[in-house]
Amino acid sequence: MRPRLKDDAYFTRVDEGLVWLTPAGMLSVKEPSVATMVERLAPRLNGRHTVDELTARLPERTRRLVVDLLDVLVRQGLVEDARPGRTPTARAEPDAAFVQQVTGDPDLALHRYRNGRALVIGPDPLLSHCVRALSASGVTRVETVLYEGGAAPDDAVHALVQDGIDFALHLFGSTGLSHASALAGVCADRDIPLVQGLVSEQEVLVGPCATADWTSVWRRLRPEDRKPFEAEPGPPSGAAGRVLANHMVFRLFRCVTGAATSEDQRLCSFATRTLETRRHEVLPHFSVRTARPESRADFVRTVRELRRGRGGTEAEFSTRAVQAIDARFGPIRDLAEDELPQLPLRQARALIAVPSWVDGPVVVTASGPDFATARHRTALKAIGTYGAMTVDPRRLQVRSRSGGRLPDEPDDIIRLIRAEEADARLWGVRLDDAQPCLVDAREAFPVLSEGSTLPTGLGFGLDWMAMTSVAVLAQCRATVLADRRELTGPRIGHEVIDADPVSKRYRRLLTALGHDLRLIDLSGQAGVPTVAVMVHGAAVQVRCGLRLGEAVRASLEDVLVAAQSGRPLSSPGPQVRESAAQWSPPQDASLDDAVSALRQTGRTPVLIPLNHDPAMNRITPYAGNVVLINE
Repeated sequence: MRPRLKDDAYFTRVDEGLVWLTPAGMLSVKEPSVATMVERLAPRLNGRHTVDELTARLPERTRRLVVDLLDVLVRQGLVEDARPGRTPTARAEPDAAFVQQVTGDPDLALHRYRNGRALVIGPDPLLSHCVRALSASGVTRVETVLYEGGAAPDDAVHALVQDGIDFALHLFGSTGLSHASALAGVCADRDIPLVQGLVSEQEVLVGPCATADWTSVWRRLRPEDRKPFEAEPGPPSGAAGRVLANHMVFRLFRCVTGAATSEDQRLCSFATRTLETRRHEVLPHFSVRTARPESRADFVRTVRELRRGRGGTEAEFSTRAVQAIDARFGPIRDLAEDELPQLPLRQARALIAVPSWVDGPVVVTASGPDFATARHRTALKAIGTYGAMTVDPRRLQVRSRSGGRLPDEPDDIIRLIRAEEADARLWGVRLDDAQPCLVDAREAFPVLSEGSTLPTGLGFGLDWMAMTSVAVLAQCRATVLADRRELTGPRIGHEVIDADPVSKRYRRLLTALGHDLRLIDLSGQAGVPTVAVMVHGAAVQVRCGLRLGEAVRASLEDVLVAAQSGRPLSSPGPQVRESAAQWSPPQDASLDDAVSALRQTGRTPVLIPLNHDPAMNRITPYAGNVVLINE
């Protein structure tokens, strides 16, 4: 082999090692010793020397390292074999070769790019770097708008509209978000390729080729990550500025020539210190859409569609849910197993993004017999939890208690509601007669009350029945736990537990861990099949279900998760005592039976869909909260 560094592969030294710039993007090598080796080796990777010739005078250990390095470079597509008879990947026109590889029509695409008129808006020295990068790529007509500060002058947008610009680059600070959105809208209307960058000294966020929704980018970004952008922006200088300019120009080149891929439609973060790039999924923020208080007719239509619809299969849900997971921009910041104990049950944990006026972070966990089940349950629970904390006050019927005019900013309205200076209501559906009714927003969204927690009746699933069942049974359980009297019930025999292989396994594992286990039937108190797990004579878990087997399995799983995690097995509420009555299995219950059991408390169960974020609603619309109201 005669290794040759490809014409379209470049590298630069950074603090942590090396960064390769390739047509496929950037590749980071975080190892200074490897960086040093590449710098020494690169000048000789010209196809004139064999591997043996390159390594002939090296010690054996160093020779093996060089051979291994060359192997990696070949596998990464950075080095090719230049022996006679081999077809080189580069041609006399490397750009045309790249475009042909992607689009199959290099001549027309390159003509469109190189003969186009470019507009560059931004501060120096980034503007100068971008102009040089465009010139190096063959663009000869470049118009510039230089500004200092966060926002571009309005006349830049007018020039774009009036003077026939073919494509554009735009770099701006946090004070120029509205200008950036306006420019993106103009370019989208005129089908003008545009690449934009939100600049800070530490990082640059590079927007996609299509319309960049900078309001969503800003509102989805973690509050702590906004601080560098809110400070007086100092654009990256030196090598970082030059690399950024080339990165943006190459992205623009792909947009103009039609070589852009789906990855180009995602937001890219560029770290100015390490030159590392990461792709991010940014869902549209609910605040960018117009909204108004929901009418009774609109709510009835929403409920009807929810009853008829279905959220798809577990696999389809998992594919959609991935869009919501991003460490910096996602409604779900993270979903992983981390250091959670994974035997005998698998566990997953999700970190939920919370509004600025809610104390965070909020973490939810779920378990299952395998990783896929644990992650699926955690994702569903995470989306339900996010919905319970996400309130668009424009969707509420709000009235100031002082009779004054409400503020224009949604966050200011939220503060009034939380301070009890304004009343807010929204529609819910009564589960006993399916009729709409107005509910206090503080009951529907407990986060609107100071020091509140998540809803008791939170429900989630892949269809109406699953969501409503989870929420109603959660309220049934809460009703049992709220009873401060001593609860009694007959003991459930092991033969009933062992009829379900999963429950039998859970019971045996808990017994092997040294727990003296008994299950008590509290169905008589709850009105639906209800199980209390007793460990060493004390109740440690209570669960309700529509069928006894479901309640048994769920309660044993909860206790097993607590046991394997080392958490103390503490009482969930009332004292439970085994009675001497002979046990007979409770009948299976329907959802209507569970609703009737809640009605026996003298209150009416009402379901409120948690659908204030349309982007999350498209992942699954089946998140809701069942509250008990006095009528």
